[in-house]
Amino acid sequence: MLPQIIIASICILITLYGVLKKNRVYFNLGYFIFGLLLFVSELNFFWENQEIIHLASATLWLVQVCLSIPNKLGYDGSQLAKSAGIKIYASLSVINFYGIVIVQYLEVPNVAIYFHALLAVLPIVSIYLILANKIAITKE
Repeated sequence: MLPQIIIASICILITLYGVLKKNRVYFNLGYFIFGLLLFVSELNFFWENQEIIHLASATLWLVQVCLSIPNKLGYDGSQLAKSAGIKIYASLSVINFYGIVIVQYLEVPNVAIYFHALLAVLPIVSIYLILANKIAITKE
């Protein structure tokens, strides 16, 4: 369990770095790796005990992985990035609020609640920065 906590902590740091540097690639990378970690973990739990909650959770983390695939646009996708960013970050926030609730029913360390809480709030910060035009959405 300790290696997963370390990897999750690194993911959160990558995401936080992305917020501080206003860099969506790093922001998404943290969510992407975190989602992959939880997806694999939940699939393993499902294969061990066949509880459907683990399959449902794995599916939700896979959605997070899909939403957060880090990419660099090769064109000026300013308007697309702005509108899609708000929707994607709102979805990441909702997914991680679900994570706060679900970890209370699973056998995981309590620190997972704090990880999910932070990952639920950071997208809200990003949405604010986008709406307040504090992040320049331009070609990279």
